[in-house]
Amino acid sequence: MDAWNHNNYCVPPEHVDGLSACIEALFPWTLIVRKPHLVGYRLGDDLNRGALYLRPTPAARAVFDALARLRRSDAELGRALAALEAQEADLTDHHGIRIASVEEWERRVARALELARTRPELAVTVVHVERPGDPGAMTDYLYQAWVRLGLLGPWRNTFELQALEAGKEPMR
Repeated sequence: MDAWNHNNYCVPPEHVDGLSACIEALFPWTLIVRKPHLVGYRLGDDLNRGALYLRPTPAARAVFDALARLRRSDAELGRALAALEAQEADLTDHHGIRIASVEEWERRVARALELARTRPELAVTVVHVERPGDPGAMTDYLYQAWVRLGLLGPWRNTFELQALEAGKEPMR
């Protein structure tokens, strides 16, 4: 059986500290390596069940700068990136994370909202939150929140936080 093992992000070197602050505030992950060229977090007790790595590189800084410059000068690219940011959160590239309880999910969503409000330099955005019973909610048992970490880049920067309502899990 295949198993998803890790996500690796190539990021501008100056974003690493801010991203580490975001990750450490939002997720109870274990820091497993912190070197100038690599920062890694283990998602649980088993390294084979998930890890996240940040790889700071000058190439990532160059891409960030070029894309920002082109976004300002190329109206079509600017509109396309704005459309990606504005579209329904579940349609956007994202990484889904199952959280053990609704109570813990609520704490994390509240923390993400707090970071978005009080730490603008971290570029955290709570894109959308759905609870069972909300208009447009996909199910009557799934809690979902999409949290964007803008320091990761202009796309593929969103984490979907999920929790299942106890006793209402889907049939397997």
